[in-house]
Amino acid sequence: MRSHRPIYTTAGGDGHMRRAGGYGGRVSAGPQPEPEPGAATARWPRLIPGLVTIVVAATAAVLVAIALLEPPGWVLAVLCLLAALALAAAASVSRSVTLTVLAGVLAVTSAVGAAALALGARADASGGAAYDFPLVVGLPLPQAKALFQRHGPVRFVIHQAPYGTRGTVLRATGYAPDGSYGPGATITLLVGSRVPNAASSSGG
Repeated sequence: MRSHRPIYTTAGGDGHMRRAGGYGGRVSAGPQPEPEPGAATARWPRLIPGLVTIVVAATAAVLVAIALLEPPGWVLAVLCLLAALALAAAASVSRSVTLTVLAGVLAVTSAVGAAALALGARADASGGAAYDFPLVVGLPLPQAKALFQRHGPVRFVIHQAPYGTRGTVLRATGYAPDGSYGPGATITLLVGSRVPNAASSSGG
């Protein structure tokens, strides 16, 4: 008996079999599986680098343009915060590490700016006036303190030196770069600690 070859179905659907000489018809292709909906989403991050560059450049351009207008500091702080929120939302959609890092930088910048503005406002509320730093070197400590406290309370830090006349101011620091100070400033005084000799005192 002859062995039977497998039966093939032609594309035309005529149902004939070819037992010898090979099969000359076309085999109809089976149904192709439809692409899963998540396949396009998985390829989405590959399309992002160009968009990331555009977003970063646009954000930088807007912030620089606004900074050139010299707005109040709180306006820049608020804009940095809004830009950070917008970039964080874009980063969550695009899964971009670059946008995430930039959003974090802008958020930190906004926080630092707000803190600086708060400290500046507190300094202005405390008085804001500046006075010339008095010359107290060589004066007794009580007199030096009285000179510093003429314009308001200040904080004193006293250091004892192993030299110099006892109770006499040898050095005073705590002034601003322009040589001024104000109420609430911290004044550091270096005071002598040596007691004058009795002989020199009697001779004088």
